Amino acid sequence: SMRKPTMIMMVIMTFVFAVKSYAFTLKEAEDVFYDYDKGLSYLQKSIDMFDQIVKESKDTNVLYEAYWMQSRVYLTLGDQAEPTHTDALKDYEAGKAAGEQAIKINPKGAMGYFWYAANLGRMGQVKGILNSLFMLPTFRKNLDEAYRLAPNEPEVLEAYGEMYNQLPWIAGGSASKAIDYFKRSLKSDPNFTLSMAEMGSAYINDGKYEQAREILEKVMNFETPTYRGDWVWYDKPLAKRLLDSIKDKK
Repeated sequence: SMRKPTMIMMVIMTFVFAVKSYAFTLKEAEDVFYDYDKGLSYLQKSIDMFDQIVKESKDTNVLYEAYWMQSRVYLTLGDQAEPTHTDALKDYEAGKAAGEQAIKINPKGAMGYFWYAANLGRMGQVKGILNSLFMLPTFRKNLDEAYRLAPNEPEVLEAYGEMYNQLPWIAGGSASKAIDYFKRSLKSDPNFTLSMAEMGSAYINDGKYEQAREILEKVMNFETPTYRGDWVWYDKPLAKRLLDSIKDKK
C-alpha cells in the first residue's frame, strides 16, 4: 500500500518540474503587458516574464515574438520613466537591443524592424532632434523594412506620421504628409488612439485648430481603444496636453 502515495508524489513532482521548466507562456507575458492600464508595475513584470521565456525557449517563433514584444514593453516603460523611476534612455536602449535580437532570429518579421526603429526614434527624441539627425538613416532603413513587410500595420503607418510631423522641413518634415499617414493608420485600425492624438499634433502644426480639437476630444472620450494601457497612460494625457496648448487659438 506504499505504492499509491509514491505515485501521487511522483505525479506532483513531475507537475512541479513541468511548471518550473516553463514558467510562462508567451500569451501570459503579453496579457500582463496588455493589462498595464491597471498599473505601471505590470510593465516590469511583463519584461521579467519575457526574460524567462527567452532563457528557456528553443522555439524560434516563440523567441522572435518574445523579443519584439519585450522591445515594445521597454519602449512603453521608457515613455513612463518618470512615474516608474527608470532611466528613459536605458529603457529605449534595452528596447532597441531586444528589437535587434528579434531581427536576428527572424529577418522576415516586420515587428523586429519596427520596434527597433521605434526605440531608436525615442532615443532621438530624448537626445534632441539636432543631436539625433545622424540616426535618421538607420531609423528610416528599419522603418522602411517594416513597411515593406507589413504595409498595412497601423503602428508602422503611425510612425511615418510622427516622423514627418517632427522633422524640420529642411530634413523632409511635412505636417500634411504626416496627416496622410495618420489617416492611413486609422483606416487600418479605427481604434488606434495614438494615431488620433498624434494627428491632432500634426493639425496644430498645420494651423488647423478646429480639426485638431475635434480629433483630440475624440481621444479624450474614446470608449474602445485598441491598447487600453497606452490610451490611459500615453494617448489620453498627450491629447489633453495638446488641447491645453491650443486653448486660446482660433
